[in-house]
Amino acid sequence: MYKIISRTFVREGVNTFEPVKRIPMQRGFGKAAESTEKSGKVANLKRYWFGRYINYIKNYERTLEQKFPRTMQVYRVFSVGSRDVYTDLKRFVVAIKKQGSNGVDSLTREELQLMHTMPRDLRKLSPLFLLSAVPFTNYIIFPLALYFPRYLLTSHYWTLQQKLEFMLSEHKARLRHNRPLLRCMQAELKSIKTIKDQALRIKWRDAIACLGSGTHPTTENIIACSKLFSGPPYSLSNLKRKHLKELLAIHGMPLWRPFKRKRLTERGMLILRMDRAIVREGGVKEMSNEAMRWALSFRGLNPANMSIENMRSWLEQWLIVSASVDQHNISLLLHSPILLAYNHSTNWILIYN
Repeated sequence: MYKIISRTFVREGVNTFEPVKRIPMQRGFGKAAESTEKSGKVANLKRYWFGRYINYIKNYERTLEQKFPRTMQVYRVFSVGSRDVYTDLKRFVVAIKKQGSNGVDSLTREELQLMHTMPRDLRKLSPLFLLSAVPFTNYIIFPLALYFPRYLLTSHYWTLQQKLEFMLSEHKARLRHNRPLLRCMQAELKSIKTIKDQALRIKWRDAIACLGSGTHPTTENIIACSKLFSGPPYSLSNLKRKHLKELLAIHGMPLWRPFKRKRLTERGMLILRMDRAIVREGGVKEMSNEAMRWALSFRGLNPANMSIENMRSWLEQWLIVSASVDQHNISLLLHSPILLAYNHSTNWILIYN
């Protein structure tokens, strides 16, 4: 019986074991292929949306600029400016520690410049930071600061155009006092006649004549007359009241504060230390263009539209005069903006244009 049934199945092409083995395996393979296909679709979908999200994040700032240009401008101004303030503040703290341990003469030119500018910048920004901490005031104080950046913000938040504009405006206000200061210097010629040194009187008279004729005295002539600035009539202790006020004004210092002579002495020593730091760090050729422009403006010369060669040449002449100055004749350095820059073309263009 078994043989008959087996021959019948073989004749009809039927395997008795096929239903038991083949059907479960086909079902397993079908489920695996279906799950693999689904997981592949999910992975592709995740990859697609993740790529879109990454591109959106990358272009998010650009998208905001297109939709909200004014808001993004405000954000960029305050974010970049605040970062620069924080960086300078850290450098300022390091400079204070360095000055306390090694003395002020150990500071670099950049550190001396930072020691001069940072306290004023912090006083200027303090009201802005304090008021912005009050709830809902930032909606008023920040737009107001952007509307009056010269008075409510520091140079960290200014654009390049604003930096140039504000620098020229401040420099022009200082240059208005050049001529009154020269008149004060000329008024002291009578007292110089009492000096026994005949050669000194002649050299100083020639120096004043050069300024009156539209030129400048040579550095050799200025250095030869440095004795006049360590005693009467041009030392700080011998200057008259009007002369002191004009000297303060050409250096951009407030006139209403007390201790005028002390403040002028401190300003002169600051300039002298900066000059020595420039020489110590390799001279004018090692300074960047931006640093030279700031140095010229700080010393009374308008750097706008000046070539790099002219800026270096003028600053080198200043350093020659500065090399002959010490704390006894520091008044010579304070009067050097008149002696070296009074008739300079960039100053005259700024005043009369």
